Amino acid sequence: MKNLNCEELLEGVAEPILVVSKEGDIFYKNQEMESLKSIIGINDFREIINYILGLKYVRDGLNVKGIQKELKGRVFQIDCYNYRDKVLIFLRDITRVVKLEEEIKKEGSISSFSKLLAELFHDLKGPIAGLKAATQYIKENPNETDLLEDMLSDIERIEKFLKDVMDITKPINLSLKKENIHIVIEKVLNRIKIIYPNLNTVRNYDPSIPDLMIDPDYIQRVIYNIIQNGVEEAGEDGTIWVETGVSSDPIYSPKMDKVYLRIKDSGRGVPQEIEDKIFLPFFSTKPSGTGVGLANAYNIVKSHSGILRYVKNSTFEILLPIR
Repeated sequence: MKNLNCEELLEGVAEPILVVSKEGDIFYKNQEMESLKSIIGINDFREIINYILGLKYVRDGLNVKGIQKELKGRVFQIDCYNYRDKVLIFLRDITRVVKLEEEIKKEGSISSFSKLLAELFHDLKGPIAGLKAATQYIKENPNETDLLEDMLSDIERIEKFLKDVMDITKPINLSLKKENIHIVIEKVLNRIKIIYPNLNTVRNYDPSIPDLMIDPDYIQRVIYNIIQNGVEEAGEDGTIWVETGVSSDPIYSPKMDKVYLRIKDSGRGVPQEIEDKIFLPFFSTKPSGTGVGLANAYNIVKSHSGILRYVKNSTFEILLPIR
């Protein structure tokens, strides 16, 4: 049997492969990588290499898998393996796959959103029917005004629902300024402590993180909403943990250019079967909930070029860019 050398083996792999030095010199690229380079152009090809070699994990000699890099409308998935003074790179153009996933998610979200809207508007039929009946009764019995208080309560409930709907759909106009995120958090925790004096709060702050360009009022709303939800799960005498630090998430913060804020409660956590629905507008597991709190929080964080996600174990994580 003929002995194969390394290049022959790599040429047989049906994935784009590249071997570069830590300084960016190209030692080898297989035919698949050559084809990809021809498609995306030399400038974009070199930009991807520089991005990879700039990752902290790669510079530290660690292997990194599953990184996604977006470049001029294309999405690439990158795996890197360090070997001595060189880096072996697997680079795939997954733009089509990502777009298909987005379409599938969009279709699923639209379907879920439509069902949730139908359920909520069905719920509104109750107070509207009550208002109609009460109005008719007062019309026939003008001296009977005891029902007015109930009518006002139903009207306020409908107004709140409509306001929540408008809050989700209207654009968010941020007033960005450099803020110490810990001061912002403390304002919320002080407010929470007044409302829930028996609540236990545990802080684990990283004092070295820089000030962030944020809208403090909007970020306070996000933090308050998440903690409020946590209190409802853990109870008024439960525990809330708040932690900050610089994120080294290999997908969302590979260059360690985001700060994380994690909020954990002592409750049971989000059931696995609804984890993918909790940020959908109007989705709620609470009998009296409108399901807009987390949806609004998600939009606020997104408008900051950040990420809000649930990371298991009763923990929500906010990632905000350092800039």
